[in-house]
Amino acid sequence: MCVKKDEFKCLSIQYSIFLHNITLSYTKQFDLVSFGVLKMKHPRDYGKLSVLSSALFSMSTPLFANDVDPIATSVEPVTHVLPALSIHATVDPQKQQDDDMSAVPKTIISREEMLQYGDQTVMDALRRAAGFQLPSFGQGPRGGGGASGMRFRGGGAPTFLINGEPVQGGPRGGMSVIDTITSEMIERIEVIKQPSVAQSSVASSAVINIILKEPLNTRLNGTVKLGYGLRDSEQQESERKQINIQADGRENQWSYSISANQMWIDNTSISKTESETGTRENLRTVNRSMQMFSPRLQYDLDDQQKLIAELFYRNTKMEGYSANQIQDDKNDSIRLNTRYERKDKDLSDKIRLSVERQTETQLTRSTQDRIYTDESINEYGLAYDGVRKLDANRQIKFGFDSRLNELDSNVSKSLNEQRYAAYGEGSWRFTNHQTITLGARQEWVNRSGLVDYQDQHLSPVLAYRLNLTDQWSIQSNLSQAFRSPKSDRLISNVTVSTDSDAGSLNNPDRGGNPNLKAEKIRAVESTLAYDSASGGVSFTAYHREIKDYIERVIALEDTRYVERPQNQDKATTYGIELSGRYALKQTDAGHSFMLNGQVSSIRAKIEDGQQNERLVSDVAPYNATTGLSYSFKPWQVSSSANVSYTPKFTRALDGQPYDRTTNERFSLNLSATKRFTEGWAASLNLNNVLSTDYKERLTHQSDGRLYQARSNENIPSFQFTLEKKF
Repeated sequence: MCVKKDEFKCLSIQYSIFLHNITLSYTKQFDLVSFGVLKMKHPRDYGKLSVLSSALFSMSTPLFANDVDPIATSVEPVTHVLPALSIHATVDPQKQQDDDMSAVPKTIISREEMLQYGDQTVMDALRRAAGFQLPSFGQGPRGGGGASGMRFRGGGAPTFLINGEPVQGGPRGGMSVIDTITSEMIERIEVIKQPSVAQSSVASSAVINIILKEPLNTRLNGTVKLGYGLRDSEQQESERKQINIQADGRENQWSYSISANQMWIDNTSISKTESETGTRENLRTVNRSMQMFSPRLQYDLDDQQKLIAELFYRNTKMEGYSANQIQDDKNDSIRLNTRYERKDKDLSDKIRLSVERQTETQLTRSTQDRIYTDESINEYGLAYDGVRKLDANRQIKFGFDSRLNELDSNVSKSLNEQRYAAYGEGSWRFTNHQTITLGARQEWVNRSGLVDYQDQHLSPVLAYRLNLTDQWSIQSNLSQAFRSPKSDRLISNVTVSTDSDAGSLNNPDRGGNPNLKAEKIRAVESTLAYDSASGGVSFTAYHREIKDYIERVIALEDTRYVERPQNQDKATTYGIELSGRYALKQTDAGHSFMLNGQVSSIRAKIEDGQQNERLVSDVAPYNATTGLSYSFKPWQVSSSANVSYTPKFTRALDGQPYDRTTNERFSLNLSATKRFTEGWAASLNLNNVLSTDYKERLTHQSDGRLYQARSNENIPSFQFTLEKKF
């Protein structure tokens, strides 16, 4: 209060507002003369006060009534004093950290980042999460594109979740639902690279949880996309057309969304086979169509509780033609996920109930044979996840998961499977710089029908995090885990390969193995990381010992070679990974870009019962990727370039007198997006630019002579997408 004995000319009032962990102070200085409070020469002038002046005066009078005699005061008009405003904010650093205090690190790819750099698919976003090896089109008969061919540190594909629910593939594989989700459907992507008992598979190479976005506070908004793509080179051609529709809205306590995708891919490809007798070309045409329909409904019971129901319907059809074979495959699946969620600042509960049915048929016709396979899977799941924060430095997670799986087939006995799991995990930040997480997951597996056995195993995990400074940290992880084979890998039925060299060592048929045992894994992993607001660098070293390691082994059955999963006695894998990313936040001029890269090496050795050692046949010694993403806001333009490299390597085949050599491979993918007014946008993707072919060469171990060789040509392609938001 700026008051003197004989004059008072202004009133200063300070307000303090406390919002959670932020304190705001607001100071306002009023010129009382300007309000008419001091424009009086006589006590009778008090009656001329305006309402605002009276209010201000009555509020301030008790504060200085003992010091000022208003009747005896004579005040001359003074110059107007401008109001002064000051805001002070204090933030508690402890509360600014991630709500999850677990020592197991997590990488977040936000929706804002995906939109800023023009990502069209999940794979586009994951290219910036360094450490993942994403395949390019046509990487050999055992390869694949999208999520099905994704590898992590030389290992198998990660476990994909949608809102915490595992994503199931078809009984015989097929296109994953991950390959059909567009960036408009996603709120964020959580990537966990180290084992955590809270996830569905503690033995997985990584866990990728896709969180679907909640509708905005509008009655209806959405996006429509039309896409066209073409690969063309002499006799080879691939044409791709697609339509994507995504819409959502909110009204009162209800929110809703719907996504629909339709895709057509017509592909004509040529593969070349070479042997001691000569070279042959194989022409193959594949026409594929895919549909996905996904509505979502949510009801908010209050600010802390909500009910959610999600439906995923997927239908895939494929017709393939070659010189001596016709292939007709169909996959149809429908999945319903329902959840109850309750979340407060110190606790959360989530109850998940899911039902899924899949049917898949395969018809292979040739001049020699006709093979028809009809399989179906029914799955029912019930799970609970809970989190409790005991105080600012202690947290516990706990839950259970139960699943019933029924697989029926016309070529084998039915397979029934029950899986049960319970887990608990505690995290304790015992100093300002150190956090420890200890957890365990107990699982039970019962199978009957095609195979009959019961198994149970405990998977403990110990994680430790030391924050050396605000930027530098060390994370270490010790774990023991078990990985049971998937149900579809237990069915012994053979799927016949295509082309004129079908059934050869370079292009074998594929089948399952009912005698598979679970892998038993012991692992240690440690990461030194530097993190800042602009990005960071991490260096990871890992070592895994795997008993009953599952490898895809090729063996001669009757007159054809068949590839089946088979348990090896023991395997040891170890390696290092160097990854980094640097992001330039948006400048005043509107520029922003992100640079990321990774180099990961792996050495995977198998030791048989006679203690003979060899390297795993299909794991490259290292892989390197790098990418650059750029955005210029004034022009509403975003672009990205991604490069991957795999070196040439040679490995011995198990039980065969041959070595397989895989060639050096390079791939470059480019994309650009331009946004216009009124919600319009256009995108151009160039894939496999300057890419090399995929080649496999088998030679005799005795003298290095050629036995067989096979190559698939990589052809540059483009895809144009037109988008309209409403």
